[in-house]
Amino acid sequence: MRAALAALIFSFSLSFLSPAYSQSPISGFNPATLVNGADGLFIDGKSFWGSNALPLQAIFRDKGWEGPFRPADRNNIDVFGRADTGIIYRGWRLAGFYREELFIEANRDTVEVFRMINMRQDLPVGRIFDINLKARGFSATGIELSRGFRIEDIIFGNALSIGFTARYMSGRRIQEGTIKGNVIPTDPKIYDFTLKLDYVYDENFVYERRNVIPGRGAGYSFDIGIKYEFNDSLGVELLFRDILGRIYWRDVPYTTAELTSITRYFDEYGYMVFRPTIRGYRGNKDFTQKIPLKTDITLTYAKDSFWISPTINFIENRPLYWINIGYKPTENLSFDIGYNINYRSLSMGIAYKEAFLEIHTDNVNLEEAMAIGFSMSLRYEW
Repeated sequence: MRAALAALIFSFSLSFLSPAYSQSPISGFNPATLVNGADGLFIDGKSFWGSNALPLQAIFRDKGWEGPFRPADRNNIDVFGRADTGIIYRGWRLAGFYREELFIEANRDTVEVFRMINMRQDLPVGRIFDINLKARGFSATGIELSRGFRIEDIIFGNALSIGFTARYMSGRRIQEGTIKGNVIPTDPKIYDFTLKLDYVYDENFVYERRNVIPGRGAGYSFDIGIKYEFNDSLGVELLFRDILGRIYWRDVPYTTAELTSITRYFDEYGYMVFRPTIRGYRGNKDFTQKIPLKTDITLTYAKDSFWISPTINFIENRPLYWINIGYKPTENLSFDIGYNINYRSLSMGIAYKEAFLEIHTDNVNLEEAMAIGFSMSLRYEW
């Protein structure tokens, strides 16, 4: 019943005007910023893991289940990141990258019964838990080329810029599938279940499948970015990411099956252990994976030594809300703090010259944290 992709994740961050003006850790690179960008080399990264219902340690390490629990009708896990390095020259940007993302969505019944079983709580006999979980994720390496343009006319003058990115991806890992069905407790420690599984993967996290050979993938996506400066203090950015994004996988492992509790196993305390009886088909096939469309909207207002920057990241149609406030006491030094509404997480960042570092968390006790992450940036300009 668990679909997870536990890995260290990095991603790219280029800020609105400088590393001091940070964006959210899920925002992408806006090629429209190349119009004002200095030439040079860069290496950048971000990592963000967030869960709105369960501690991350419970999900990815199977421990810490006694931590916070905030189930909702719709529960999400977001793991998104990239690492980039490359060169910027005269409005062009060439970068090599490693990228990984995983988005999981589950209804309330799924996370409630999942937690009860893992904590060995007494189950409510006779209650029907409706199970509905879906996951989509991949990792890839690749190369991308970006170009920024300034739009000059009577209306916009030099205030409007636009940019484009084209990328090629070589797929490494894949997790995509759904689990639907029901779980019905027949005893405080025993439950019946019938689940439909449709699952494509490089490693099977639902049940053990030996001798799995991961498939191979190749794909592409495109970004379009816009930046408009109302005046010297106020500006807005709009970025559409992964337009037409696809990865074409060959010989990827998959399972289409029914999982039942016909055969039961118990631990030393008498609690039933989830080891499903599998009826269906498993093998390898070619598979086209659609990459979710993402949209970033960032507004930045700067006055004297202070600035404020709210951001909305849409993953398809689901919004994530962020806000950052910063202070720049000197030309080379700045600080910022931020907050995410969805995961109730805080961030703190510092930028010195062309280096930037920011950390994100909702709890200093990492065993109970439901959101963790970092952003970093290093540049050499000429």
